[in-house]
Amino acid sequence: MPTRMTAVLLDLDGTLLHTAPDLIAAANAALTEAGIAERPSRELTPRVSGGAAAMLGCAADDIARTGQDFDTLMQRMLTLYEAGIACRSRFYAGMETVLDTLEQRGIPWGIVTNKHSRFTHPLLMALGIDHRPACIISGDTTAERKPHPLPLLEACRQLQTAPQTCVYVGDAKRDIEAGQRAGMATLVALYGYLADDDQPECWGANGLLQHPGDLIAWLDAEYLA
Repeated sequence: MPTRMTAVLLDLDGTLLHTAPDLIAAANAALTEAGIAERPSRELTPRVSGGAAAMLGCAADDIARTGQDFDTLMQRMLTLYEAGIACRSRFYAGMETVLDTLEQRGIPWGIVTNKHSRFTHPLLMALGIDHRPACIISGDTTAERKPHPLPLLEACRQLQTAPQTCVYVGDAKRDIEAGQRAGMATLVALYGYLADDDQPECWGANGLLQHPGDLIAWLDAEYLA
């Protein structure tokens, strides 16, 4: 008989929320201030999961050529992002229904992200959902970050549940690796911030989600949810 899932854990950027517009706006504002040309959304979006350093990395040559200090520019981007953290960020279409369904079924859901708590909590508060996750694990909550399994194991500890009865959903290879190393089922959010050369079908995940609602369908098909 299938095992009932006791918890659903979600990555934040590119899985639970579409945050790219605010991050891209901050990155391009920092570049513009430094006299560097903006980068198009199509170039920056696949880098969101890698954080500010990855996003600005696409302009690394220009940053070096203009004599700008990369770390200083990155901190400026983060300051700008913090100031406009929820101007355009929203749930992915259908995700609110997914969360409602999980809560109606008594299945707790939590967030495990590499985003620092400096940004995670203000973002959730601005969107009015900081009270809903059963746990919130940020990039600085534990001594390690994904792809290390420690953040996911800390989420299980807080939820008082076994990793083997949890599923982790994310849009990056590091998410799937972290979930696998923690002993969880894993699902790839194909609607998130994947690059053209990513091969999520080769990551060994338990399933691929085209849309947020596919999570409920997967639970119904594979587990007693």
